[in-house]
Parts: sequence; structure tokens; C-alpha cells
Amino acid sequence: MVLVARFALLMILPVTFAAASTAQDLGSSNKLFKKTPPKTSSPTKKPAAKPKAPAAKPKTTAAKPKTTTKRSSPAARIPARSNSNKSSTAAKSKFTEFKDSRSSKVEIIPKRSQPNIIAEGSPNEEKFEDLIIEGNEARDERNYSAAEAAYKKARVVKPKDARATYGLGNLYSDQQRWEDAEIAYRNALQLEPGNAIAHVALSYVLTQPIAAPDLADRYEEAEKVARRAIQLAPANALAFDQLGAALELRGLIGSETEAAYRKAIELDPTFAPAYAHLGRLLRRRGLQQESQAAYDDAVKRSNDVATLILVAEVLQSEQRYAESEKLLQRALLGDPRNPSALLLLGRALTAQAKYPEAEKALRSNLAVSSNRFAANSLLGSLYARQGNFAMAETSLLEAMKSVSTLEKRGLSIQFESVGDGFMKTGDRRGAERSYRQAIALDAENQALVGKLSRAQRG
Repeated sequence: MVLVARFALLMILPVTFAAASTAQDLGSSNKLFKKTPPKTSSPTKKPAAKPKAPAAKPKTTAAKPKTTTKRSSPAARIPARSNSNKSSTAAKSKFTEFKDSRSSKVEIIPKRSQPNIIAEGSPNEEKFEDLIIEGNEARDERNYSAAEAAYKKARVVKPKDARATYGLGNLYSDQQRWEDAEIAYRNALQLEPGNAIAHVALSYVLTQPIAAPDLADRYEEAEKVARRAIQLAPANALAFDQLGAALELRGLIGSETEAAYRKAIELDPTFAPAYAHLGRLLRRRGLQQESQAAYDDAVKRSNDVATLILVAEVLQSEQRYAESEKLLQRALLGDPRNPSALLLLGRALTAQAKYPEAEKALRSNLAVSSNRFAANSLLGSLYARQGNFAMAETSLLEAMKSVSTLEKRGLSIQFESVGDGFMKTGDRRGAERSYRQAIALDAENQALVGKLSRAQRG
């Protein structure tokens, strides 16, 4: 339970206020499925060059394992045939994107759930495949609204094919729209319950450190879902790594968690995030020397954008912001508009009090991602740390426009902190405004009523 409390506010209050400064993401990095396994079985199609996020770039149906992908935004790479037990290759780029790194019409989602619903070669089938390609390419270009529209149209054409729904989940994960991603992955699993990677994706979303009241239950379900993925694909490195992350979030840092990470490494010795997770676990167990060796292995194997981002996230979960910054800068050299890299860089720079650079990174994220919540929330933290509570309030109001149900409590805490800041500077009106916003987001917090009352009495 201590771990649950400690990591609950990671993405929402990364380094803003005192309460948030200790919050870390205990498992976020192990989930951005970048999954770059070859769709068919030949990892020989193109040396995995930059495991970018794009799952199906080229309009050909030929799957190019990992070359056609442009950038790699940690969020979802859709392995075309996700259930295969040969996911160690797939695990390589692991979570960073559920979208397949090859290129093909079918790329964007695991194998078709009901291929016979529409006959192959029929007009509707071709329309569906074209829409999937359209969605993939729009996602590659960071045109998230166009990608979402294409996937939704594809879903209408073939409502019983899980690929379009799964693609939406990946798209939402790209933008850290966790609530929407969770719904999409659950729906995809209803259509294709035997898909291992979809289980890993759902488990990943459930382990996001949002300020939800039922985190313990979510982490428990994440563990069960990861175990189910392992049952479906016993040789899937991503599934074992995700299991380790779920167990760690539940406060279980013993032999079983270590075994899960080591199994992921055994299945795919090139999978850097698993080394980073192992390093984190060993450090928490007091094994400093072994931990550093594992971290060194992780950094050594971080040779693409997706992996650099994942390993940087793990480093940030231990407040090793300076080290994560180096990896993120490398990632942005390969993909300057990667929203996840920009967001994480903003967090790392804020933690190091490099405010101008942090603000630039976060605003660059806003220019790319359609998710207005995450970056604005972090900007609120950045301004509050500098004592600029008016700007912090403005940023949080922007974040509020797109806050999900699961993230309301965390945003309420931020407004409360800004209100406290206003009170310290004697701006009671500002404090009153902020406390009212905090109450609107979390009416069950009775302490806020007292604070509001004191601000009004002033």
C-alpha cells in the first residue's frame, strides 16, 4: 500500500508540489508497447531501424519489420498477429507502441477477430483496410484527430473486427488518454479475447499512476490481465515484463517480481526496458551494485527512440532526472516531435529547475499532441514551483478542459496547492478561485471546504 500511495500521482503531479515530488511512476515505462515484432514471422524484412510508432506506413500489405515506421511514440504499436509466442522479437521494442513497426494494412491491429464477417477482396474489406492504413499514416504524422476519425470509420465498416478498436486504444495511449484507452482495449478484448498483446496493453493502462481512488484494485487487475497474457503467449517478453511492473506496483518486490523481469530478459536479451525495471527493483531491495549493472545494460541497449523513452521513464521513476534527460535528448534527435519524449523531457527539466527549457518542451508537446491535459498539468506544476500562481492557475484551467474522470482527483490536488500558494502571497481571491475548482473536482475532500472558508473570511 505504501507503494500505491507513493506512485499514485506521478503523471499528474510530477515535481510540482511537495506532495508530488516523491511520486514516481513505478510501472509506466514498462508499458508503452512498441511491439515491433514482424507481423508474419520473418524478422528479416528490414533491419529494425527506427521502431517508430507507425504501424502500417507503406500502403503495401507486405510487412516490413520495423523499417517503415517513422517515429516511435511510446504508446502503442499494434502487432499484427499478436498472439504468437515468438514475441521476443516483438518485445524488443516492447511497449513503445502497439502499432506494428512493419507496414501493412493489417498491421494496425492483432489478427482479425472474425475474418469471415466480410469476404476478403470485397469492397467493404478493401475500404476497411484502406481506413486502417489511413489511420496508421495519420498517426505517424501526429495527426491524431484524422487518425481517430479513420479508425472510427473503419470500426463502422467492420464492427466485429478488433483491429480498428485496438488502433483507437493505441492512439489514445499515444496521447496518454488513459480512460479512453482503457475502454478501447476492453472493447477490443471483447471482440478478440484470445489476443495476448491486447491483454498486455490493458494491463499497461491499468498500471498508469493516475490519482484514482481504486488504484489497489486496478493494480490487482493489471496483474491478472498480465498473467492471462502469459497464458496466451508463454514466450512473450512484453507480458512477463508487464507482470513484473504490476507486481512491483502492488508493493511486491521479492523473488517473483525479479523472476518476471529476468524471464523477459531471457526471452529477449535485447529488450532494454526489462533491464531497467530489474535495475529499479534491485535498487529498491538494496542491491546497489547489481542495480547499476542492470541499468548500464539498459542504457547500452537503448538504440532507438522507443526504447530510449521507455528506459528514461524508468529512470524518472527513481527521480534520476538528469540521466533520463540525456536519453530523452537522444530520442528527440531521432524524433523531434515525439509527444511522449517531449512530455517526459519537460518533467525531467522541471525537476532540475531548468524552467525555461522545460516550458519549451511542454509547449512543444502541446503543439503536437491533442491531449491538452498532461502538458498543461505539468505546466501548472512548473509555474507553481516558480511561485507564479496566476500562470499555474491558467494552465490548470486549460488542463481541466480535458481532464478525465480518473484524473480529477489529481488535478484537484494541484488546484488546492495553487490555492495554498495564493494564500501565502495574500491573494485571497485567487485562493478562493482555486479552492472552488478543487472542490468541483473532488467534492469529497472536506478539508477544501475549510480552506475555502478561510479564504472567504479574509
